[in-house]
Amino acid sequence: IIAICKNGKVKYATYNDLPKPSPTGYLKKPDWYPTITQIMTSSPNEPTCSPSTITLTKSIFPVDQIAPTIPYGMMVYDHVTPIDHAYISLKVAYKPMSQRTEADYVPISAPADGTIISIGALGSKTSHRVVIDHGCGVYSVFMVINRFAGQLKDLQNVVDAGQVLNPGLTIKAGEVFGLQRDNPLDYNIFDGSKWLSGYANPASYLTGDTSKPYTVDYLDYFTPELRSVYEAQLQRTAEPRVGKIDYDTMGGVAGNWFLQDHFGYSCNPVSAYENTQTLIFGPTDFTKTTYAWCHMAIAPHEVDTSAWIFSTGWWSDSKGDPKQLLINVASGQPTPNQITVANGTVIYKLTQISMIEPAGSPERVDGGTAPFAVGYSLNKSIGQQTMGYIAIQLRADGTVAIDVSTSATSPTGLSANPRIYWR
Repeated sequence: IIAICKNGKVKYATYNDLPKPSPTGYLKKPDWYPTITQIMTSSPNEPTCSPSTITLTKSIFPVDQIAPTIPYGMMVYDHVTPIDHAYISLKVAYKPMSQRTEADYVPISAPADGTIISIGALGSKTSHRVVIDHGCGVYSVFMVINRFAGQLKDLQNVVDAGQVLNPGLTIKAGEVFGLQRDNPLDYNIFDGSKWLSGYANPASYLTGDTSKPYTVDYLDYFTPELRSVYEAQLQRTAEPRVGKIDYDTMGGVAGNWFLQDHFGYSCNPVSAYENTQTLIFGPTDFTKTTYAWCHMAIAPHEVDTSAWIFSTGWWSDSKGDPKQLLINVASGQPTPNQITVANGTVIYKLTQISMIEPAGSPERVDGGTAPFAVGYSLNKSIGQQTMGYIAIQLRADGTVAIDVSTSATSPTGLSANPRIYWR
């Protein structure tokens, strides 16, 4: 977040100080947004080499162990907005957890030379994060690593005790630094020379997930041989195969939204930043049960892009109860990206999400953690269980008004006191 410290006091640039959401999006990084170097390293020195010189020459996993990969853009539980990393699965996922042994751990290798600039735990002793700086403003981020290995092995007890370390360790392409068995590996690349233009208001990410607009397609960085391996395992068959996360429709209701009068990703009230003279770390309201209680997203499903998903951090409990449901777009209704002010209130039925795998897909056994097969689709039949309704209206000031109904009875319109979200 943008802040100035003078004489021991902090002054924040708040929502009202920064440019308002752009009707055309931000085609390039605005001058006031921090660089990826500042975000990842806090260094004032920007790289002078070209990111195009960085190539991933080694596979993260042995290529014969890779299973279907969840692309960018999934919305699940409190990951309310489309996720900026993929989930690379392993073939051991088809084996029941109770039958997995030490021999089933698969090595995680650095895909290119670099420096390990950050390691930490993610809430358990089987979930860790590693960031590798490949140089030239290109960073690989690995999350939910089960175990450290190689030169990181002796540091695991330290990070499991709660420390985040910035070891500055040199690592070579192909060098093993972790072991994976029990869940997919989260992976993505940030590139400081790139910018996602589909966010109407980048300021909303200054208070959390600040690196999100620098998310890039990691396939583009692999050698052609490795690209074909990783591309073939992506569940999504539509382009871009790696997925998409920035769906803000300028003038429509698709994309990411945050409860009005709250500063974007943090969900903290704008007034908290306006009235403080000290740094704010994390949430200011500890009654909430999830960091994403004020988030809302309306976006295509990450794999079946013909399906629209309603994702919210506040379903029926204002303290936070995240939920994702399929939007049943009825005949004659506009899709979310087509809604304009002229449409008035649109009421969508929300149904459960269920997958249909292609014929001949590998069997997923009880007790396993296997991913759905490449090219699966969602069941969009009218017989799907109704979970509720959403009444939504795009307003002339660029905000959206919504009412969520958790009953099987459709509302007739917006209430007198709807929730208001802004970008």
